[in-house]
Amino acid sequence: MGNTLGKTIAFSASVAVLTLLGLVYGLKMPTIDAFYIAFTVGSAAAAAVALTQREANYGVVASAAALLLLLAIAGPYLGLQSILVFKGQTYTFELPVEYIPWIMLGFVAIFGVGYAVGADVGRLGLWVLGSMLSIFWFAVTDVTSQVILACLVGIISAVPLLKAERPSPTSFLAVAPVAMVNPAARTEITFDLSQVNYFGMLLAPVLLFVALDPFRVIENRTVKELCSVVMLFLVFIQLLSAVI
Repeated sequence: MGNTLGKTIAFSASVAVLTLLGLVYGLKMPTIDAFYIAFTVGSAAAAAVALTQREANYGVVASAAALLLLLAIAGPYLGLQSILVFKGQTYTFELPVEYIPWIMLGFVAIFGVGYAVGADVGRLGLWVLGSMLSIFWFAVTDVTSQVILACLVGIISAVPLLKAERPSPTSFLAVAPVAMVNPAARTEITFDLSQVNYFGMLLAPVLLFVALDPFRVIENRTVKELCSVVMLFLVFIQLLSAVI
């Protein structure tokens, strides 16, 4: 148990550190805001990893959920300075950083439902991560960041080609809604998606979901491998468009 707990802590800490570095050096976010988000993402990662273990560590999951709830409640009182602004062709979506723990709680709930219905929580986590990274690829303009994001999505896309699966009963997908908010004026970190082809942006999460099949609803392995290969091809195209 101690060794497993150590691996969970090490993984979640690594995720938190990478998130912190990406926010500070990639998005130029204030340190306190970046640390707040990194701590939040690391806690959610700990919950997800705890559910992937052979004997799920419910204590870690409960502790991570409690920590996320505490971060969500304390967020408005921490003097956070940033707000994420997503600009589309016909809309603007504003997300204060203190709402991110609520979103992470939603993800933990999805992982919990997935575990309860027999899903592969590890693949479900990879799908969530891969989808977020693929969408953020369209939002960043720095070539280095685009290359790193594309490589990470490519690694996730290759998982179905490298790892065999175990059969499991058919299950279902749960979706957590996110409410719109009306934040006060702050330092804006803008993601301009107004020139992005939405079909292309949403294609990657769909292909990843089929390839990873976290709820094991697709029995034809050839279909999964085909989607994985298509994703790798799209990643290759993204790399070319970033460096040329």
